[in-house]
Amino acid sequence: MSFLHVSVRRGLLLAVLWGVGTASAQPAASQQPAASARRAAASGQPVAFSWDVPRVLEWVEMPGVMRADGIPVKLRSVKSAEKPQVILQHLVDRFEAAGFYIPPDHHRTQWLAEPQLTALDTDRLISYTFVLQPNPDGSTTVVLGEANLGLARREQSAFAPVFPGGTDLMQSEMEGARTMTYLAAAEQDKVRDFYLKELRGAGYSETSEGTWRRGGEELRVSVRPVKEGRVAVIVLRRTVVEDVLERDVREGPQPGRSQLEPGKR
Repeated sequence: MSFLHVSVRRGLLLAVLWGVGTASAQPAASQQPAASARRAAASGQPVAFSWDVPRVLEWVEMPGVMRADGIPVKLRSVKSAEKPQVILQHLVDRFEAAGFYIPPDHHRTQWLAEPQLTALDTDRLISYTFVLQPNPDGSTTVVLGEANLGLARREQSAFAPVFPGGTDLMQSEMEGARTMTYLAAAEQDKVRDFYLKELRGAGYSETSEGTWRRGGEELRVSVRPVKEGRVAVIVLRRTVVEDVLERDVREGPQPGRSQLEPGKR
């Protein structure tokens, strides 16, 4: 698979996965990687690329490293007081100053309305992607991703049904949860009807709209329009701990329950 095709998919991945993954992230105001880069430069070590987003208001980093298509990916989000056009030019300048490869315009596919761009550090085989999302208050949310292509590993088959004709399938894993995203040339209702039939047939029960349970396993299915005639499908799978643990472990000792006397275990 070419880098150009990966870059298109990476932008889609960042846009949809940040929405399902930030619940566990905690804001870290003024957490800028530039300081560590300056320390590395002072010590004579190779300087890693730093984003250096202008006029940062808030910095949120997703904990740990996730995998997308078997590739380690780091995600973070920055809220900036600057306008998207200014941030876009600033980050392009940063990419060019670092000597990264930027695909020409005619090789880029824009699946999302928000501006996005991916560049490649050809020496380290690390791709850098940003997606710009304007906010109603005039600020801009900048979703940032770093993918280490050199550490890619073979991905397993899809863990959930895929709508017929689905393309650009990507899977990721982080902190015990797995996420699957892909594109489908269909209406949202048709995709939802597909999962209604498939998951019921597989023994799942819908506990709320888009949320399915089977024993201690939970699937959350989300379908979002990304372009006319196309939707992005996001499936999140996780283990529901409270349904797996024994009652005594889940709730702890309860008044009135018999307890074994010492020495009678």
